[in-house]
Amino acid sequence: MESRISNSLTVALLALTVACAAPAGTGAGAPGLPLAATALPLNPADPLQDQVGRLRYRGGLELTSRNVLFGGLSGLHVAADGRRMVAMSDNGRWVSAELIYDKGNLSGATDGVLKPIRKPAGYDRPGNWTDAESLAQDGSGGYYVAFERQHRIWRYPSHPSDPIDAEPEPLKGPDDIEKQPSNGGIEALARLCDRRLLAISEEAPGESPGTKKAWVFDGKSWKTLSYATTGNFRATGAATLPDCSLAVLERSFTLTEGVRARVLHIPAETIRAGATLRGEELAALAPPLSVDNMEGISARRGDNGETLLYLISDDNFSGFQRTLLMMFELLPPPKAGGG
Repeated sequence: MESRISNSLTVALLALTVACAAPAGTGAGAPGLPLAATALPLNPADPLQDQVGRLRYRGGLELTSRNVLFGGLSGLHVAADGRRMVAMSDNGRWVSAELIYDKGNLSGATDGVLKPIRKPAGYDRPGNWTDAESLAQDGSGGYYVAFERQHRIWRYPSHPSDPIDAEPEPLKGPDDIEKQPSNGGIEALARLCDRRLLAISEEAPGESPGTKKAWVFDGKSWKTLSYATTGNFRATGAATLPDCSLAVLERSFTLTEGVRARVLHIPAETIRAGATLRGEELAALAPPLSVDNMEGISARRGDNGETLLYLISDDNFSGFQRTLLMMFELLPPPKAGGG
């Protein structure tokens, strides 16, 4: 997602701008991706801090590569066993890597792969078709991917080698999908436990003030609902939790406050046609905590039954931003009375 902030030198020097410099086109390129993973503290000013809100930090990485095509990561999926991550970039590429843990905490990433995102045979619409923004499992070993600019959802089905090698199948989107702003389309996509697909637009106005458009797809038709927003925060990712509730990642940027992010919780039973989704804040990330242009979120159950959340940031191919991969454990809500 490109920022709407002017590309002034002052903004660039803040090192927090979200101005996009993504190269166009997909290109073939070599699938092997050299990756460097540097340990990332939750709070560089206080390396001992390991909790924010209801999230306990379980390790994080700053990912870099000498391959200039690496970056711009928006969607994220981490396998159920935690061993592999898959993401997509704004310039139409898949990025995957094997994840390494030390005593259950995220400690490294290796064996990177970078491949172009395929388009369906015969798809020849001119313009930027590569801006992949959100990712969700399809329930049968494949992925749904939502794109901006040319607003659409494609399904990459299960494949003998990997769904990232599959030719996509266009999914008929909501009737009003094209009415979204070019650079403000579906940023959050999640497959719910009841097999419905939830999509949340970053900027399309919802049915009432202070909301953005959202839809649910039951396999036959799309139904409209709304997603409540606060201030400058906008949804940039969503993940279904092991208990079937929803975690939504939001991002905000202002010149005065810089870049911030937060994770909200939405009960599963509230996700219904015509409803307005309102999330409860689980945690907020803001300086001096490690944070960047957070755009992807994934969830899984840990080896001890805990709920683990992964967040990833989109560096917009900018030297002033970083690709951060962070892992958290969701803690239970405090007991009534504070005891």
